[in-house]
Amino acid sequence: MQIKLNGNIIHTESKNVLELLQEYKIETKSVAVAINLEIVKQEKWDSFLLKENDIIECLTFMGGG
Repeated sequence: MQIKLNGNIIHTESKNVLELLQEYKIETKSVAVAINLEIVKQEKWDSFLLKENDIIECLTFMGGG
């Protein structure tokens, strides 16, 4: 299926959010995921099914000063 991940159109076989994060080696401990402008809570990543043309943004948090 084709989706947009962080502004890039990609093709994936991942069926849910967790599989997508694992496929693209995105660290799951410090990331927030928004799909079509709505935040998906981490406890729902394995049950939230992806659909063709979803727009997914993965936001990582960094410390600094």
